[in-house]
Parts: sequence; C-alpha cells; structure tokens
Amino acid sequence: SIDLPAYNWWSEATHGISHVQYTPDEPWASNTALPILTSCSFNRSLWSATGNQIGREARAFMNKGNAFSTYWAPVINIVRDPRWGRNIETAGEDPFQSGQYAVNFVQGFEHAKETVYPLQASACCKHFVANELESWNGTDRHHFDAMVTQQDLADSYLPSFQACVEEGKVSGIMCSYNAVNGVPSCANDWLLGTLLRDSWQFDGYVTSDCDAVADVFNDHHYYPSPSQTIAGVLHAGTDVDCVSYIPTHAAAALADGNITVAAMDVALRRLFRVRLRLGHFDPAGPLQTIGPDQVCSNDARELARDGARQSVVLIKNTAGAVPLNPAHFQSAVVIGPNVNITDTVTYYGGKPCDNKYFNAIDAISQYIPKTTFIKGVPDVASNDTSGVPAAAAAAAAADLVILAIGSDLMLEREGHDRESIDFSEGQKQLIAAVASAAKGPVIAVVFSGGQMDYTVLLGNPHVDAVFYAGQPSVQVLGVGDVIFGRTLSGQSVSPAGRLSQMSYPANYVNEVSMFDFNMRPGPSVWPPFSNPGRTYRFYTGNVVAPYGFGLSYTTWRYTPWDPTSAAPRVVSLPAIRAEVARPQTVGHIAAGLQTTAVDFFVNVTNTGAIPADDVVLGFLVPPGAGTAGVPLQELFGFERVHVLPGQTVTVYLGAQGVRFTQAAANGLRSYLSGTYTVRFGVAATAQHGMGFAETTITVQ
Repeated sequence: SIDLPAYNWWSEATHGISHVQYTPDEPWASNTALPILTSCSFNRSLWSATGNQIGREARAFMNKGNAFSTYWAPVINIVRDPRWGRNIETAGEDPFQSGQYAVNFVQGFEHAKETVYPLQASACCKHFVANELESWNGTDRHHFDAMVTQQDLADSYLPSFQACVEEGKVSGIMCSYNAVNGVPSCANDWLLGTLLRDSWQFDGYVTSDCDAVADVFNDHHYYPSPSQTIAGVLHAGTDVDCVSYIPTHAAAALADGNITVAAMDVALRRLFRVRLRLGHFDPAGPLQTIGPDQVCSNDARELARDGARQSVVLIKNTAGAVPLNPAHFQSAVVIGPNVNITDTVTYYGGKPCDNKYFNAIDAISQYIPKTTFIKGVPDVASNDTSGVPAAAAAAAAADLVILAIGSDLMLEREGHDRESIDFSEGQKQLIAAVASAAKGPVIAVVFSGGQMDYTVLLGNPHVDAVFYAGQPSVQVLGVGDVIFGRTLSGQSVSPAGRLSQMSYPANYVNEVSMFDFNMRPGPSVWPPFSNPGRTYRFYTGNVVAPYGFGLSYTTWRYTPWDPTSAAPRVVSLPAIRAEVARPQTVGHIAAGLQTTAVDFFVNVTNTGAIPADDVVLGFLVPPGAGTAGVPLQELFGFERVHVLPGQTVTVYLGAQGVRFTQAAANGLRSYLSGTYTVRFGVAATAQHGMGFAETTITVQ
C-alpha cells in the first residue's frame, strides 16, 4: 500500500456535474440543456464554453472536497435509430458533427483558462462502440451483439471516437456493454489496442461501463471462467472495472496464473498517469483558486440559457406567426403532457442553480404573467382523452395557446428504447381539439430526445408554428425567449438551430429492426428483412423534416464564391490518392486524409429586417451517390455567423481529404474521382426564405 485515500473514478457531466456531494458552500451546480438540443446550435464555441463551465464547476467541487476529477461524458454515439433511448444524450446522427461536438466539449472541459497544466477535469468519450440499443424485443444491451460491417464501422460508428481521441485529446474512454461482431467491447483488443492505442495513440485510461466486465462472462459467455475473463479484459486494455467483478475475482486469477502483477501494473500506470495529469499530487497551483463563486455564476447562468436559445429549431411558421409580441396577449395557456418536465433535469445532470426546476409554464409566464396550464392527457404515452374537452375549453378562453407535447423519459431513457416515433393517439386528439378550439395563435413546442414524426402538426392549418426543443432541462426559459423573439432585457433573438437528426415518417419503425446495425439500405437478416437506410446519409424513404432543417425570423441568400474564378471548377488531389494507396487500418482515418483538401466559400446575405445568426451547412453529394454503398450526401463543414440586416459575410468551409474517398465493404478507403455536387444549406428550407445554393466540383 502507498497509503493513498480511496478514489472514485465515476462521476457524470452530460449537462452538468452529478455524482458529487452537495454542501452549504456548494448546494447546486449549473444545469444546461441536454446535448441533443445543444447539438442543434452547430456552434463549436458554444460546445467548448459549455464544456469549460461544467469542467470548471467540477474543479470547484473537487477543490472543496465535494467531488472527484474524472467524469464520464460526453456521449458521442450517433443517433443510429430514432427509437434508441439514449438519443437525448448525443450530438445527433452525423459522425463528423458528433466528432466536432466531442472535440470542442472535451477541450473546453479539460482545460482551464488559468493554466495549460494540470487538467481542469478529465472527460471520457463513450460508449465505445456501436452501443445504440438499450432494450428491444426481449434483448438488452448487456446481452446484445452488434453485427456491424467493416464499411459502417469505418465511416459511421468510429469517426467521432477518433476525433475525440486525436483532436480532442480526451483522457478517458468507456468501453460499452455490447459485443461487436462477436467480441465484447471491454474484451476487444482490436478496438482497445490496435485501433484506440496503436492507431489513434490514445493517452489515457479505459473504463468499463458499470458491470460491463461482469457482462463479458455472465451475459456474453465469452470466456469459460471469471479468471480468464479478467485476464482477457486487462489484456484488451480495460483499466477500470466499474463496480466489482475484478476486485471479486482478481485474487483467484492471480493464484491460478491467469493474470500477473505486471498485467495489473499496466492498468495502474495508465490510471496514475491520468491522476498526475490532473495534478492530484502537485503542490497548490492556479486551479486551486477556482472556488464556489464559479458555480452558478451569472455568466454560467447566461451561458446555459443562451445555449437553449441558440439551439431551438423552428420547423413551421405560418404567415410569420412567431415571434410573438407579449403586448398583444393578456392571457396564455400551456397545454400538454410536457407542461412540467422535471425528470430530465437530474438525468445525468445535478441539482440546478437555486434548486429551481423551471418548466414550460415558466417559459411563457415570464413574458405573459397571466399564464395557466392544463395537461389534457395524463402523460406522453396515455390515450386517456377524458381531459381533452377541458383543454379545448381552456384554449378557447385564452389569447395564446402553447402546446407542450412530444416524448419524455417515460418513453426514452437509459435502459429503455421507444417503440413508436409518433405522437400517442391521446396527444393527437389533444392537438386536434385544442387547435380547432383556440381563438388565438397555437404554437407547438415538441420536447423529445429522438425525433418525432411531425406530420400531425405540419398538416394542421390551425397549428401556426412548431418548435423542436429537444430536452432543454431548466433552460426551457431560453425556449421562451425564442418564441417571443427577445430576451427579458429586450435583446433581439432569432432561431438559428438546425435539426441534428432527421424526422422520419412514423412507419419507419415497421421498416427496419433495431437489431439491424447496417447503415446502408438493403436486405436484412432481421424481420421485416429489409432496411431502407439510416440517417440522412443513407435513408431512401420520404423524409418529414431533413437533417439540417431549421427556419429563421429573417430571410437569407447564399451565393457560392470561388476566389479562383474558375468555372467549372476542377481539382486534382494527388496527396489523397497517395494516402489511400498506403497500408490502412480499418477505422483509422490517416492524418493525411484529415487535412483540408478543398476550400469552399459562400457569401451569406441577411435579406430581412432583423439581425440574426445563421448556421451555414456544407454538404457533398459524391459521384454515384446512393449506389454501391456511396452515401447520398455528407456534411463536410459548418459555421455559425451573426449577420446584420442587409449585410453580407463570406463563410469559409474546408472539406477534408477523407470526403473525397469512399470506404469499401472491407472498410478500407479508396479515392473517389468524378463530379461532386456541393450544397450550401438545405433545399427544403429555401421555400421558407432560407439560404440555399448548389455548385459542382470535378475531382480528377
């Protein structure tokens, strides 16, 4: 023994620190919107600032002896299927965007402004890998074996983790409960060794998800004995066993020779290296000055609220119904099962500032004091419509109706996947009755993790506007700011959020099994024995609202600009050709493919009357899109800019070399020459006054 006090590696920080001790000095902590909403901001600086504030509060708690230093966030699995219960914790369905979220959140979280060293706190990217199933049709994540093609691993499931490790330089990785192609993740030496440590040069520790080491033996039956299980996970590269399987069986494994002290020392060296990087054994330094005054500071509160403002997505706005002018309404009523969501506040987040659990009612009453509420239906899953007539009567009496509808943790959460992505029949009847009875505007605010099918709202002429609010937690007050187009201090606010996951038609759940991890369309071994493709990159069906969709209170014009003035534009990329000709490791995007290969510029003009942010998305439609496994399109860049009325800004988006390659069935990349369509913005938004433009580039 070296006489060190016990150390707990497990704390959480998805949207605020949790698994910490609250005291009179530190009775609460900042609580931000959940990542499925903040991902819609497409704002790297917001993600970094949010991570930094959460990490700063983690350090403040540590300095007072109220917390440890290692936090198991962020979740960077992609939204593979809208039914997955943990979509609420993710940064959306695109691997590149998810990777950029990881890089910026981690860099912000781990590094304080006071000093480069030591780390402010330790982040952990999870769940490595192909973890996007909780419990479905009798099979749970503890037993599930995700059968994933090498092609899908290479271009869909692994890129966000590589970005987290190589660019984010994260100090922790969590291996997942599930197996991948027959090998449990925490015993997978290809994932944890060949890929993570050898190819990506990961410098940190690997923790199991809690009880995942026990799952290797008890549920996956991968090794014949507990001793061999411990030997296998240590050899693969798992350093921390969350809970107690290794402590329970380690002595026997040592005695029977399955493990050695030297093998355990490898894990201990990695763990203590992280603790050294955290400054645990250093004299007091600049980070010890971070105290309770940094927790729930005025700046922290504004950052969290602004995170929701920046992220809310406007999906429908008939005849400019929003923003609302509060002076025009004497009364409002908030109707729906989500009028008072509180369980998401402490779901991987802690007690909110001042212990105030703000809800949708508060979001409206801050602008219209005479605001009442009625649920109409008991909860998001209920088909009990006995309360609908009273809700309709309340709508008829109020000047303004806000529908608070969608999903909540009853339907989607850790351990529980959704069965439907549609509104319940009870909610549908409530929407119809309230919208028909209302004498004033009807504004729908949809709260959900995974996307809903918005058809019932988009097709109802009495629903004037629709917002997607993800799960904003107590930052629902920021959603109210967007609805009214202003802050309480009078600053103008315009929505600029864009959907970080597409909205599928409700029948999608009948078209593909949750067990099918193939991203690309084609036959399936699981009933209904078909797969229409997953996410905007591969889905071949009709879309309700596409990835990147979002409207504004102003109007926009995009004009592509080529400083070379060459038309048509033709480029040759010999460095990319040479890179893919070298030996490759499946799942590893070589450094030469991560550098910018082609520069793109687009002039963005605010053609409306109010200052506003705009999120500029750049997509590439590759040659042969939608055939032979080639994606329909891929996000290659994004930027968020603020533009005054009548002004134009030039936005630069650089495309990495990897965007001009294609992963083959064996997971290895080849050069893809031909003509690419370059899209700025989302075509479906153009009819609503949003910017959209296309050009082409030929890659020789």
